[in-house]
Amino acid sequence: MIPCLNPVTTGGSRSLEEFVALASKHGFGGIDYDITRVAEVIQQNSADAARELFAAGGVQLAAFGLPLEFRKDEAKFKEDFRSLARLAAAAREVGCTRCCTWLPPSTDEPVAEFTCRVVRRLRECAKTLADDGIRLAVEWVGPATARTRKHDFIHTLDGDLDLIAAINQPNVGLLFDSFHWFTTGGTVRQIDAVPLEMFVHVHVNDAPDRPLDQQMDLERVLPGEGIIDVKGMLRALRKKGYDGFLSIETFDKELPKLGPDAAAQKAKSALDRVLAEL
Repeated sequence: MIPCLNPVTTGGSRSLEEFVALASKHGFGGIDYDITRVAEVIQQNSADAARELFAAGGVQLAAFGLPLEFRKDEAKFKEDFRSLARLAAAAREVGCTRCCTWLPPSTDEPVAEFTCRVVRRLRECAKTLADDGIRLAVEWVGPATARTRKHDFIHTLDGDLDLIAAINQPNVGLLFDSFHWFTTGGTVRQIDAVPLEMFVHVHVNDAPDRPLDQQMDLERVLPGEGIIDVKGMLRALRKKGYDGFLSIETFDKELPKLGPDAAAQKAKSALDRVLAEL
């Protein structure tokens, strides 16, 4: 499994050159990064220059966020969708094969209508991404405190799997996040029951010591520093044969205050300690 640096852990993304250098310095094998900014580097320089940047640092572009808004009105979706093929091609140029997005855990709209729209739009996105050999990872959001709208929407692993089945595209799978797994009562047995090929990308983080129903989506800590059985989760993934990226995604308020360099070093050390004990 390959440690991956996520911009939120260090307080926001820097330039591509700076972020690759930061990840390389601290021994990360991958980064999650904004594909629009990668595409800008390719446009301003060349695809060869972008590839050389990653190769020189020994870092891969592990995954990028789906660069469009599919949760709101149709006009916005169609506007954003026009750029997807171009951005997917940029990802292909630097060897990235994973795109990630998340589902809102609640909605003010009628659930059936919202579900149909989400399925249709993500299916369209998946087909476009597939043209460049890119898989789409879909993440559920688990905390009860995040379900603030009128109707509950998908917020569990099983619900996410059902939505993926409805999208019905072979390149769609899970963005599996330890925090969302934990906050919905996740068990190692659940992981065991999911086929390996469904795990497209993994976020690893931990939860502060507070009751389950009080966990907050944007309040997480580094792996091994909270109350989640992160080791059990990673053992289950390793046993299953998962050898992809582990993106450290925390929303800790204090960690970024250390500065990007110290935050990246602390994050990598935390994950290394956990992996050493598997």
